[in-house]
Amino acid sequence: MTAYGGTLRVREADEVTFSAGASYLNPVNEHLALGLVYLNEGHPLGHHRDGVGSQVWFRSNNQQPGWSFGAGIGAYYYFDTVDLHSKTGARYTNDHGWAPIYSAQLTYHYPDSRWYNQLMVTRIRPSGKDATTSLMLGVGYQFNGVKGDKLHLEGPATDEAVTVLAGQGITNSLSSETTAIAALEYRRAVGRYVDWTLTALYEGNTAQSKRNGVATQLWLIRSLNPKVELGMGAGPYFNIRVPDGEGQRSHRSGLVSVASRYHWSKQVVAEVSWNRVVTDYHRDADLFLIGVGYSF
Repeated sequence: MTAYGGTLRVREADEVTFSAGASYLNPVNEHLALGLVYLNEGHPLGHHRDGVGSQVWFRSNNQQPGWSFGAGIGAYYYFDTVDLHSKTGARYTNDHGWAPIYSAQLTYHYPDSRWYNQLMVTRIRPSGKDATTSLMLGVGYQFNGVKGDKLHLEGPATDEAVTVLAGQGITNSLSSETTAIAALEYRRAVGRYVDWTLTALYEGNTAQSKRNGVATQLWLIRSLNPKVELGMGAGPYFNIRVPDGEGQRSHRSGLVSVASRYHWSKQVVAEVSWNRVVTDYHRDADLFLIGVGYSF
């Protein structure tokens, strides 16, 4: 698992901005791995773009101290808030779409340690939009050899929890309006590495954020140790109420999430999550939540 920060260039517009991201790679064999990645492509003029992707990686031997190399290719789903430069009517749009993603990594593994540093170059080429190239430096930790399925459980047992969460919502607009939000989540393990959740969401009461409803998601889960779990989930979000705005308001949207859970004890679990609401009416939002739950 690696966290990154660096710079990004938009060649067509001759612009430079920041970039940041995080990735998780799961080895298939000595030279092949499957990866998930989140990238923030910064704020070039007229755009706020980020996205999530999956890649297949081909790597040199990364089990030994010293240098290793890797190259990845895959698919990237982007979220792009675009300035329409209009003084009347809609001022922005939330565009979504798929793009190919290409990456190369240079990694240094420290002797007698699971920690490493990594330099990564990534190229994203959406159809009909500006391509971007990012150069980022990262720090990461290897979990190779660590069993990853529900390490907090002792023996055969179900894994269920109810969690109360609160936090902040940010509308994906040019002004990034904020509001207080809340959620109630029911989570159940349905496989060794798969969870299912049913979540009631309240996104505030401002004109931009006035939306609530129920989301259901499937999650890929990885235990890092007996206390900490990481997961990525996705699923439909059914809205009872939707934000104000021009045109028809859809009562269906999507929810993409990344979460970490910490098991304080057999019954008490803490959770922090980032959630992206994906709409077809230009009211995407980021939901940052933190909460405490009861596990049974």
